[in-house]
Amino acid sequence: MSWQYRSIHLAHSGERVSLADLSRNLLLPKATSHRLATMLEREGFIDKDPVTLRYSLGSHFENMALIALRNGATANLRRRLMEELAERIGVRTNFAVLKSGKLMLVEWVESVSLIRIDLKPGTQVPAHCSASGKLLLAFGPDAVREQFLKGAPYKALTSATITSSRALARELALIRRQGFAEDRQEFLPGVCCLAVPVRNAGGDVVAGLALMAPEMSFPLKQVRRHLPELQACADAISAGYGWRPSQPRRDAAGAVRSTKRSTVEIEIRGRRGGRPAKPLVRRRPAHRRSNLKPGRSSS
Repeated sequence: MSWQYRSIHLAHSGERVSLADLSRNLLLPKATSHRLATMLEREGFIDKDPVTLRYSLGSHFENMALIALRNGATANLRRRLMEELAERIGVRTNFAVLKSGKLMLVEWVESVSLIRIDLKPGTQVPAHCSASGKLLLAFGPDAVREQFLKGAPYKALTSATITSSRALARELALIRRQGFAEDRQEFLPGVCCLAVPVRNAGGDVVAGLALMAPEMSFPLKQVRRHLPELQACADAISAGYGWRPSQPRRDAAGAVRSTKRSTVEIEIRGRRGGRPAKPLVRRRPAHRRSNLKPGRSSS
């Protein structure tokens, strides 16, 4: 079981960890830790930096996490909520995570509109020019963000793409303050996007939920009007991971953020007449906050 504890420790560390730190935290002799680390590195579960000799999670562990997200216990609820959101608003919805500096689409629901975004499965979306990518960088670990900022200048995919580290750092700071991110035709010409955080039980941002629309038929100004609905859907998905709206949100450094603005309350109603349940979104003053309590669907 030691390899499992080692992987869990690395997953929660937020930065690369030395062999001495691993041995101390796991109460293992240094020789044993080195032997386990070598085995896990060989299998791709952990990765060792050749310069600092510190460890982080490896690609195999990331792939397992992506499979768990796609097929885990909360996948059906997430899919249903995304489908209902896409149907109500009429634009594409994306659920994405960050992997090795690239945005990975875990799940998406196509738009019901005749004018839609044709984004092929497997398309790699650079983090610096996508709403979800910038969101996850903004709320991710400091070490990951700082390392990414060192990669400038970034490739310009459109005339609106941010290419400098200084401009991207300002954008990420703005995202942390306002709590959402936008793609203003930075990845694809004529395409805009709005993304909000999805959180785990500890309040950490683990994914981004986004609306993606053609600027000509659904401009960003119109997409912004649906921010409360998008946030409500993200909160409902987060509830499946154990988070509750009454919990404090954590910022990129892990510090607790408290908000004085009104919160979003979501109730998942049961089926009526065979139709899927739909989230009911209500705005409540901050002094009347309530926990998110999904109801059970009934046949």
